[in-house]
Amino acid sequence: MEGLKDKVAIVTGAAGGLGTNICRTLAEKGIHIVMADNSSALQEEFKKFKNEFPDNQGFSFKTDVTKEEDVQNLVEETVKKFNKLDIMANNAGVVQDMYEVADTPIDVFDKVLNVNLKGVFLGSKHAAKQMKQQQFGTIVNTGSFYGKTGQKQFSCYCASKAAVINFTQSLALELADYKVTANSVSPGNMATEMHWKALRNEAEIREISFEEMKEKVIETIPLRRHGTGEDIAGAILYLASEHGSYVTGQALNVNGGVELH
Repeated sequence: MEGLKDKVAIVTGAAGGLGTNICRTLAEKGIHIVMADNSSALQEEFKKFKNEFPDNQGFSFKTDVTKEEDVQNLVEETVKKFNKLDIMANNAGVVQDMYEVADTPIDVFDKVLNVNLKGVFLGSKHAAKQMKQQQFGTIVNTGSFYGKTGQKQFSCYCASKAAVINFTQSLALELADYKVTANSVSPGNMATEMHWKALRNEAEIREISFEEMKEKVIETIPLRRHGTGEDIAGAILYLASEHGSYVTGQALNVNGGVELH
């Protein structure tokens, strides 16, 4: 991957399993990382990150991605320090417990749409303002293979991720004249605590063990393994490099072959 050293990236959801691995993989290529999260684990994760990458000039920034003031401050503080923003990885997300639509509590709908869609919207909005001015940049929004097709008892999550994909396509068309690209990545079944939580919930409903549930999922994946943050980071690195400079408005599948469209 060429031309990545000393680029600047904001990664939201940076204290989660997927986010921490994205941050580390990007940092290995010499990218300065601003780790953004609303979790109490953020400072501890950033401390680990700095111990591993002491020369990285990035910083941590406590951010609630559903609050515009937080996101605006995040981008402004990044630009204040580095005078640019090369990569905006809107990675923060939540999954829902399994509910049929008729039984879904409204607070579940609100939380999932607020984080997964509104958070992407706000991150993209404020990154786009900066990138339009500087006439370069890459926005990568985390979607899901569940955003490509409906899934029983995951209606809110599917809807939020489908919206991310279409939102990103609109954003890409708006930013093309400014030499800014916008894409989404669609992870499959990822080895993260968020995914394990969903599997535990489903295992309980099916009255089977977590390990049995995990094996059932692996059987549905052609590559026969769960994905990792490094897999998602690889897609982000490609899209942010010169090799990915002609790619925009796409929903890039990173799912082990579980969904092909």
